[in-house]
Amino acid sequence: MDHVNHADPAAGADGADRARTADRVGADLAGRAAGAGSAGRPGGAVRDAMAGTLTVRPARADELAAVGELTAAAYLADGGVPEFYVEELRDASARAEAAEVLVATDHTGALLGTVTVCLPGTPLAEISRPGEAEFRMLATDPAAQGRGVGRSLVRAVLDRAAELGARRVVLCSTTANHRAHRIYRDLGFRRLPERDWSPTSDIRLLAFARDLA
Repeated sequence: MDHVNHADPAAGADGADRARTADRVGADLAGRAAGAGSAGRPGGAVRDAMAGTLTVRPARADELAAVGELTAAAYLADGGVPEFYVEELRDASARAEAAEVLVATDHTGALLGTVTVCLPGTPLAEISRPGEAEFRMLATDPAAQGRGVGRSLVRAVLDRAAELGARRVVLCSTTANHRAHRIYRDLGFRRLPERDWSPTSDIRLLAFARDLA
């Protein structure tokens, strides 16, 4: 489990700034739950480590149920996921109403992974502040591990954040998720310990950030 959706710990963010950001993001994301606006959004093919190509693009409305199941399956495979959070992981439709849900697919169109991109002041934001983008719920189908899915999704997040005008991308991850931490470090993220937080007494989340050129 990388993220648990509780109160936003970024208490230093100014309330008025957050409200203005929420308005801007709401306008920018309007209608995307139905798969609108895919042109010009994260997309493009990279070589799949197994065969064919891997494409990252916005999720379509008719895929959201499957995206939710994939997300829950990926987190459950790692273990230690609170029951209440599993239901949130499955609810990709709710995520798509407040953020951008991206998917990775292979050359046949099969779903291999997903990630959610959000901005500060929106319902899914946890640690982002004005001028930043945040990603959550990065998940790879357990059967697709080792094919570069997670890295491709994170690269798409970086591209999308730049399109949205963000100066930095942030995220938080559980202390035990060493595989994800390696991906983040390989892609230029650094630790941001001042934003580490604990949504529950037995879960500690580590913050990471990457500045955008």
